[in-house]
Amino acid sequence: MSREPFERHEHVELDEAGEEELRELQDLAAEKQNEINKVNGVIWLLAGILEALIGLRVILKVLAANPANSFASFIYNVSHLFLAPFFGLVGEPRSDGNVLEISSLIAMVVYFLIAVAIVRLVEISMMPTRVRHLRTVQRHH
Repeated sequence: MSREPFERHEHVELDEAGEEELRELQDLAAEKQNEINKVNGVIWLLAGILEALIGLRVILKVLAANPANSFASFIYNVSHLFLAPFFGLVGEPRSDGNVLEISSLIAMVVYFLIAVAIVRLVEISMMPTRVRHLRTVQRHH
């Protein structure tokens, strides 16, 4: 995605003889895009952790993992907080202790869509503007 026009600040220092000694160019649009990418990276990291946690829960439930096991218990307890709004949403097929938590699969889709929306909101709100302000002064002679 192009970030035109190029926003920049330029700083030039001259030596004693008036020759250019140092030229510093700052790409403001690229710096802003880096900030956006960092924020979105954190959002996707958190969303990925949540998706993995819920995904592990689905797998453990399908395999009828022992809830007394410390790992399974940890996954069930932590994921419960994020899945509570979805419990009872739909029926869940059961067979010999195995459970397919369809509500957890729905939650994964919902949380993914929320992450997409937040990422897009960050891009819209932080994106450098393409509008330029120009002030002109008319002098009457």
